[in-house]
Amino acid sequence: MTKISDETRAGILEAAWTLMAEQRRLDAGMAEIAAASGVSRQTLFLAFGNRAGVLVAMARHQDTRGDQVLRMRQIAATGADRPALHAFVDAWLDYLPVVYPVAIQLETGSLSDADANAAWQDRIFSQGVRTGLDRILGQIAAGGGLHADQDPSRLADLCLTLLVPSAWRYLVVERGWTGEAFARSRHILIDALLIGRDTPAKSRHSPAIRRR
Repeated sequence: MTKISDETRAGILEAAWTLMAEQRRLDAGMAEIAAASGVSRQTLFLAFGNRAGVLVAMARHQDTRGDQVLRMRQIAATGADRPALHAFVDAWLDYLPVVYPVAIQLETGSLSDADANAAWQDRIFSQGVRTGLDRILGQIAAGGGLHADQDPSRLADLCLTLLVPSAWRYLVVERGWTGEAFARSRHILIDALLIGRDTPAKSRHSPAIRRR
C-alpha cells in the first residue's frame, strides 16, 4: 500500500462513512467511494488494498471520533468484576447509537458480502465488543466471581447477542423502546446470566451457562 497524507486518508474515510451512513449505501463500490472522497480509484486501491480494507479502516477511524472505544479498551484491560463488566457495556451502549447506521448494515451485509463481513468481524470480534467481554468475564472467572460450571467464553457469546446492532434495531428502531430502557434491559439480562460462587446454580432467574 502506498502512503497518503493523514488529511487525505481522513477525508476518504469520512466520505465513505457519510456515503454509507446517510445514503445507506453499504454496497457502494470503490469507484463511488473514490468519487465521494475526490480521489482516484487508483489512490484508493493503493492506500487501502481493496474495498474490505476501506470498510475496516472506515470503522476504525470512526472509533477515534469519541472516547467510547478508548473507555472500552481501558476497562477491558483491567476489569475483573461485575461493575467493570457493566461499565464496559455502558461504554458500548453510548457508542452504539452513533455507529448504528453503518453497524447494522455491516451486521446484515456480512451474511452475503465478504467485504462487509471482514469489517464486521474486525469491529465486533477481532478488535471489538466480543473481545472485551471475553477478557473481562475471563478475569471475573479467574478471581472466583463465576460459578465453577460457567464458561466465560460462552457467557461472552451470549452477552454479545444482547448487544449487537440487530437487537437495537428490533427494540429501539422497530418497537419504539427508549435508549435508556434498552440499556436497563441489557444490564438486567446480563446480571441474570452471571452466577456467583454462592448463587444456587439452578436459580430460575439466573440460568447457568455451562461448559460444553
